[in-house]
Amino acid sequence: MRRKGLIYGVLIVLGLAAMASYVFNFQAAEDAELTGEVQQAEKDAGGASGSTSSLETDIERTKHLQEQRKKMIDEMVSGGIAERIENPSGEPFVYVMEPFYGLTKAEQAALLNVIWSYYITEDRSANVVTVYDNATGQEIGTYSQAGMKIGGE
Repeated sequence: MRRKGLIYGVLIVLGLAAMASYVFNFQAAEDAELTGEVQQAEKDAGGASGSTSSLETDIERTKHLQEQRKKMIDEMVSGGIAERIENPSGEPFVYVMEPFYGLTKAEQAALLNVIWSYYITEDRSANVVTVYDNATGQEIGTYSQAGMKIGGE
């Protein structure tokens, strides 16, 4: 029975690694496609407002991915990576479990990016996902447009 649980755990991690790889590859393709447009938008807007404009452009261009993002979020919970992922009052959070810590930083960031992308697309005020440790209930970091900040990063 224990062996079956171990095999199931390994399959979950491998599945998440495949999903993270897909996210990275998709993000790289999106980045390559958007580079010229983002640079032009920043140039036209002249700085800080260009960042907001580029975010809006990115959100609109990837809105069609919401179903896939929701499916991945549900799989994070059913697969034991997260206990719960919610967005009360425009303040999204995730309670991560032990398997989350076994992922590489890049895999962690990819999964948090999916959560952030899902919520920011639906609600622009949901610009930061707070990450909590499920066992302790303590905040361990955040994920936003600036990237992942976990622990002392």
